[in-house]
Order: sequence, then C-alpha cells, then structure tokens
Amino acid sequence: MRILAIDPGRMKFGYAVLTTGDRRVLRQGIAEVAALVRVVQDLVDHFQVTTVVIGDRTGGPEFAATLRAALTTDQLKLTLVSEDGSSAEGRRRFLQANRRGWRRWFPLGLQSPWRPYDDYVAVVLGERYLNQQ
Repeated sequence: MRILAIDPGRMKFGYAVLTTGDRRVLRQGIAEVAALVRVVQDLVDHFQVTTVVIGDRTGGPEFAATLRAALTTDQLKLTLVSEDGSSAEGRRRFLQANRRGWRRWFPLGLQSPWRPYDDYVAVVLGERYLNQQ
C-alpha cells in the first residue's frame, strides 16, 4: 500500500508518496496550490495511493474539503495529521540530505535552506501517520 502525504500552505504545498511497508519515499516535490487537485489525482492514479494524509494546520482542513469534493473518495481515505514541529524536522532533514561540499563542515544550525523544503515536511507527516497505524 502507498500513502500520499501533503504539507499544505497558502501558495504552495509539499507532497510525498511513501510505501507503508518499508516507508520508502517514491516521489516528493512541491507544487502550487492552484494545481492541487490535478497533482493529487495524478499521484493517486500513478502510484495507486490508498490514503491521503494532510497536515492539520495552515489550510489543511480546506485542502481536505477541496479533495473530498473533487476526488472519488470511495476507496481513498483522507485524514488529517498533527503538524506540531514538522517544519523544524523537515528543515533539518533537508539540510542533512543536501550536506555536500563546504556544507559538510558547518553545523546544521548555522545553515539555511536555499529552496523551499515543504516536500521534506510532507515526508515527516507521512511517517507520523504510519507511526500511528
């Protein structure tokens, strides 16, 4: 089985498709909110996603309502998951995953992400959901 985790935002959102067994990340990325339904539908169709997990803060309930109205949710489960501390964890994971060159020599606390890291936050949210199961 596979889940789609979404870190909602006002202008953009992060997404990640994870397997439920070994928790592998099959795809992650960032998209504009205007493309929410199209991106989610494409990912659900391509990866045979059974559950969509959405962060419960900024726009989360609105994302869930939009997806419930736009998608056939007969076999697709939509659920909200707590976002407490997920941005800090996503930031740390982004910096660790991209620790190359001179970045290896500086503490993570002194570094700043050079691009949005909402996709890493989505991975954190997906893992939280899987930990609850």
